[in-house]
Amino acid sequence: MKSKEEQCLWRNRDLTVQVERHVDFTSLIKHGCDIVEFYEAQDVGSYFSMLNGPTYESLVKHFWLRASVYDKHASKLEEDQKVLIDPSLEGKSRQEMGLEPFVDTEIRSSIMGVPIFIN
Repeated sequence: MKSKEEQCLWRNRDLTVQVERHVDFTSLIKHGCDIVEFYEAQDVGSYFSMLNGPTYESLVKHFWLRASVYDKHASKLEEDQKVLIDPSLEGKSRQEMGLEPFVDTEIRSSIMGVPIFIN
């Protein structure tokens, strides 16, 4: 993982969250594609209300302000830090070091102390 010195320093007010609707029925109607009645007939209107529901911009900003890329390089640094703390771990697997296996590059952050990973 990158050190604090290598990370960009942004303030909450510097970020703008682009909020979009997953299914924009108003735009579809405007362009001649009124499919609302089909979904209402299936009684799934509440699903789309939930899907298009509120975007908690403060949480989105909180996530991205603390986000970091966890890639193969960050994985190796994590292993190296473990070995510096406990040299007996030299040459052992990630699992033997008590680390999760590296699968793929992820974006890592946390919201209110809860770790969040996007891969």
